[in-house]
Amino acid sequence: MSRRQTIAVLAAVLIGGLCFGPVFGVRNLWLPVGAACLITFVVTEICRHWLAAWRPVLIVIGGLLATVETVLRATTVAGLPTAASIRALGHGMTGWRLTLESTWPARPDPELVVFVPLLTLIACLLAVELLDRAPPLVALIPGLGVIGASQLYIAADGWRAVLIAIALALIVVALLIPDKLEYRRIAPWLATAIVTVAAIVCGLVVSAIDPAGRTPYSLQKVQSATAPGVRQTSPLDELANRLNSRERDDVAFKYRSSQPVDRWRQVALDDFDGANWTTDHPFLRMGAELNSGVQVPTTLESADVELQDLDGPWLPSQLLPATVSGVTEPQVEPIGGTLMAAGRPGDYRLTWRKPDIDAQYLLNAGIDGLAPGGLNDLGPVPPEIASMDPLKGKRATFSTAIALEKYLRQHYTLAVGDDLPTGYGWPQLKKFLLDEPSGGAQAVAKRPGTSAQFAAAYVVLARLNGIPARLVVGFRAPAKPDADGYYVVHNSDAFAWPEVAVDGVGWWPLDPAEDAATGKSTVAGSIDDITSQARAAVPPVNEIKDPEVPPSRDRGNGDHGIVLPRIPLTTVFAVAVGLLLLWLVGVPLLKLVRSVRRRRRAGSAGVVGAWAEARDRLRAYGVPVTAGMTVRDLAAAAQEIPETSDGLSRVADAVDHALWSGGPTTPEVKDHAWTGVRELRKALRGRPWVDRFQASLELRTLFTR
Repeated sequence: MSRRQTIAVLAAVLIGGLCFGPVFGVRNLWLPVGAACLITFVVTEICRHWLAAWRPVLIVIGGLLATVETVLRATTVAGLPTAASIRALGHGMTGWRLTLESTWPARPDPELVVFVPLLTLIACLLAVELLDRAPPLVALIPGLGVIGASQLYIAADGWRAVLIAIALALIVVALLIPDKLEYRRIAPWLATAIVTVAAIVCGLVVSAIDPAGRTPYSLQKVQSATAPGVRQTSPLDELANRLNSRERDDVAFKYRSSQPVDRWRQVALDDFDGANWTTDHPFLRMGAELNSGVQVPTTLESADVELQDLDGPWLPSQLLPATVSGVTEPQVEPIGGTLMAAGRPGDYRLTWRKPDIDAQYLLNAGIDGLAPGGLNDLGPVPPEIASMDPLKGKRATFSTAIALEKYLRQHYTLAVGDDLPTGYGWPQLKKFLLDEPSGGAQAVAKRPGTSAQFAAAYVVLARLNGIPARLVVGFRAPAKPDADGYYVVHNSDAFAWPEVAVDGVGWWPLDPAEDAATGKSTVAGSIDDITSQARAAVPPVNEIKDPEVPPSRDRGNGDHGIVLPRIPLTTVFAVAVGLLLLWLVGVPLLKLVRSVRRRRRAGSAGVVGAWAEARDRLRAYGVPVTAGMTVRDLAAAAQEIPETSDGLSRVADAVDHALWSGGPTTPEVKDHAWTGVRELRKALRGRPWVDRFQASLELRTLFTR
């Protein structure tokens, strides 16, 4: 075990630890991960001369102390570990699971981060011990294991994956290159290294280039789906109570914000079983910051919120929350932007991202049919509702989504007063959408409904027409603040609305229940203001033009543009891996088959086959071979491998007898030649395993006769 090899295997572990950077941030990992690797290297170097038997124990003790000082500093007293430090180390072994239940980048809390340096320490210990007891490549396995574990959290893509592959290839070269490398053996070594690096890099490049636009694999999706959820009363079920005469004037919450806000959300629901609206998207621990996931520019906004009459775990939030502070262990459902807290905070600060677009961008944008939950199954739809055609068969666009909103505004009215209709299942929606109002056929509008019925009806009709939609519950925001600068939100501001999925923008709120009766003014510059401008630009539904479908290209239409075919990622990656395996397995197998065929030759051809076999085996080990070389010339060229001289002498004797004696080549002469080959192979088995591995994969000898 050389110092160079020790550094190489520890560098692989270091790379693996830093690969958790997308989860915690590299700046939160480089010190604890680097400390574990550095302590291992220092202890290994010291134990080369003293206390070699105590090396594993010293590495563990030193690594744990480094982890305590770099991650669990708050548990120490005057820098010394305490019982709390030991307990934190024990609890840290479950940090991997808690991290999977968090959004990423996760908060760099010690109980979450600590599992990374602990995993690094274990890998460092195993790598050093394996390096001292097994071939060098085996010692690389712990580092690869850490890298693999990090990729299960979130897989590297793009150039980051390529850089990791190149770094690993250089580490492999550093591990395998002999301490004394002769110049004449550089060429085959270089060829082997180039093929290895190219195979790794090409495989990862192909993996990183995804023509379908999918996000990298993440185990978070698997773990969060099985994480225990929190079952609470839905804000949709509480909506009617908030609007009754006894509670409607109570203050729900108030907030300060320098930016206009038109609404606050509590929960987004996209599953409908015919009676209830729910969601099965998992809640995760709120990380350091939540990514928006939209493709348009955004503006970061913030507000300070004070809760008043909101007792449940649901916190007023925005469509694209970014950070939340002042809440103990907040949870978020990232797809719906829903925030929850185990305990009720008095006040908290919320930041969120607002899409920076205008009405024209919305009208030109397409509908995102792949949005999670947007087109969930509605179950058995009543035939009367299924036969409704408010969009006249128009294709799903944002304009038709606005047209559907206008349809509900024009044909239905928002119920007011104390005796409000209840329910939002199929019976209630059928009554709301289809029954005549109590005024009879002369009535101007159909039956009134609550905002929840408007929202539910919109989502149902939208999905029946191919528009992805979901139902959201929350509060309207007042247009102006009070004298103290706070915007005060009352229970009477509670309502439900639908959202549609817009390509590149994400979910966008609409308000089919809003009309002149609501008395609501639009906040300038808000999302409602942008929607109002888009609404004014949408013509009647019969005048909306369906988007043109681009014509299919063929070779006969005069279009000579290059059309690149879609490449299945799995197939291409499988081909890349197959080529690498073909080289690793196929070359040795072909050499074995060639040797068997040479052995089966009869007479002098069999002796010449033995000579060719001996020549090719030595050539694979870097012995120079030239045209016209005799067996004895080859023995002279192979003086650096003196163990092969006896075997080559046997082959030389057999060749002299078969080619120059003039007598017949008996089977005994042939066997004598191949006995020399066996002795040669036995001598070569004593060479370093790196030389043997390189020789088995050497390609040039396959192209000689």
